[in-house]
Amino acid sequence: MEIIKAKTAGFCFGVDRAVKLTTELAQSGRKVATLGPLIHNPQCVAELEKLGVVTATSLADVPEGYELVIRSHGVPQSVYDQIEAAGIVCHDATCPFVAKIHRLARRAGEEGKTLLVAGDKNHPEVQGIVGHTRGSVFVFADLEELKVLLTPENTKNGIFVVAQTTFEVKKWQECVEFLKKVYTNPSIFDTICNATWARQHEAECLARQCDL
Repeated sequence: MEIIKAKTAGFCFGVDRAVKLTTELAQSGRKVATLGPLIHNPQCVAELEKLGVVTATSLADVPEGYELVIRSHGVPQSVYDQIEAAGIVCHDATCPFVAKIHRLARRAGEEGKTLLVAGDKNHPEVQGIVGHTRGSVFVFADLEELKVLLTPENTKNGIFVVAQTTFEVKKWQECVEFLKKVYTNPSIFDTICNATWARQHEAECLARQCDL
């Protein structure tokens, strides 16, 4: 059997940055906790635990005297406010590409526009994005859900459209094409990260080459 390893396999930029930050903090002797598993990789989380890193499911679970790392998915603004109020030392490892979407979400609220987010409503990244706007916000998983949301009431003040950084590229393209047909100059921000584009494309190419 021949096993073909994807060229793009491995940590993306944002995850690599978060893992290095957490590892360096732990190796320097700091007591470190992460808010939720640092990444969706149990082997990596186990290695961090060997260094003494604690996984906290909520701010209330952060042990006394521990410094907190916000993982690359990011968190809602309300969590930042709670961290500050609790006086917890915080290291923000939010992926810069995700932080960019947070800024767009805030801007949508400031401009009074509806924020439409392409993604999984239960994913922590999407929950973080939603938590950075004070205006109207809706999450859709595909074109059919988007069509349902595009009512005159929801769109009367204009729309901002963003995507979870790991959203499926083909679904996003379908949604963008539809929006451009329905609206004149909609505010669409292509926020799927380059690593996602590359990996989804490579997975498709490898699938055509492989038997299993």
